Amino acid sequence: MRQPFQILVIPFIKNEDKYRFGVLLRKEEEVWQFVAGGGEEDESIVSTARRESAEELNLDKRFQMYQLDSLAHIPGYHFSFKRPYVIPEYSFAIDLSVCLSDVKLSLEHKEFKWVSYEEAFKLLAWDSNKTALYELNERLKNHDMNVIEKG
Repeated sequence: MRQPFQILVIPFIKNEDKYRFGVLLRKEEEVWQFVAGGGEEDESIVSTARRESAEELNLDKRFQMYQLDSLAHIPGYHFSFKRPYVIPEYSFAIDLSVCLSDVKLSLEHKEFKWVSYEEAFKLLAWDSNKTALYELNERLKNHDMNVIEKG
């Protein structure tokens, strides 16, 4: 059973002295976004973020994950919830610099690409994605990242 929360995960890499962000084009809605999904059964928020990242990018789960402060709320009707009326969306980032070649597209998406901050901001459909991207970009520029889980 789906839990009443959503996760958002921003894949990023450091390429020389620049950061690139991984955006995905959803098959169904034809919108650009980051990794997103909901918790299953009694899964924790962090476990959901790790699982969704591994599933949507076909990773073997070896990546560093960071929690962001960005928190959005999404109407429950997007997920067939009558209640609660809104569900929280928790944001994370994953550094894929060491496993860049391992990224493969899941069946949920039709395209994946690494882009600059500016290009990602233009492509992204959802404000919550843009807000989390802004936060991550500022944290990377200021070397203000705290690993919550290595694996």
